[in-house]
Amino acid sequence: MVYALDPSRPPVWRSPRALQFGVEAPDIVLEDPSIAEERMVAALAGGASRDTLRTIAAAGGAAPEAADALLARLSPVLAAGPRTGPAGLVVLDGAGPTAARILALLHDAGVDARAGLDDDDPALDGAEAAVLVAPYAVAPRRHQRWLRRDVPHLPVVFGDRAVHVGPFVTPGDGPCLRCGDLHRRDADPAWPAIAAQLHARPLPGESELACGAVSSVAAGAVLARRDGRPLPTGVAMRFDRRTLRWSEQRREAHPECGCLSPAAAPAPLVRARPGTATADGPWAGPADSRAATS
Repeated sequence: MVYALDPSRPPVWRSPRALQFGVEAPDIVLEDPSIAEERMVAALAGGASRDTLRTIAAAGGAAPEAADALLARLSPVLAAGPRTGPAGLVVLDGAGPTAARILALLHDAGVDARAGLDDDDPALDGAEAAVLVAPYAVAPRRHQRWLRRDVPHLPVVFGDRAVHVGPFVTPGDGPCLRCGDLHRRDADPAWPAIAAQLHARPLPGESELACGAVSSVAAGAVLARRDGRPLPTGVAMRFDRRTLRWSEQRREAHPECGCLSPAAAPAPLVRARPGTATADGPWAGPADSRAATS
């Protein structure tokens, strides 16, 4: 395994006898590093194996175990190690500038991300995650195909006034998209009929500014999940296109959905999560859902 320093935490000298890692909020400060430690840090800047570091330590007059001690000390500022097993595919389910931007950002991060795959494409069965870009509401057939495959999926939904990113739907853990539709129906009985008219419409307000802001957050959520960083369950990010401000919104499972019930397990099509980005307005409960459709 090759170890390397995280480039976002550069080593800089605080003084001739103190080396810190990170600038604005230093993670680690090495006081009085030895010649061997200085050489190992220099090697880690470009990447080095444990055996290489042990050789460097010995050449600098230190015991080989000094390499192990330094790696343990610097673990918070080492770049993430290689993923265990092959990285899965990330599928972009949607079209347009925002979907293309998310795809490009994921490619830039080294992710195997693809768009335009048919529903019967065998590659979908090995998908690690999916990103759904939709106008106003996600059509049930779109999110159900990911629930059937037990694939986590992130909705990115453009509405009249705002864009919602999330929550990241993990089947069996937290609210799903069907939950969101059920909450909207409770607030407005006409919502199912309204939503059916919106599924195929163009994305509203897909400006260059909104596209850039939203795609960065969506790609960041996918990368965080791939790296094992925890994401809050049932939380969506809302980007207000008028104020250009982000806000968090908590969403809950709907009691009629059954997506979190063991009894619902044999029917993956009913695996939904509450208040996902199927709605286009702020989510704070039924009253806000009603206002959000205006």
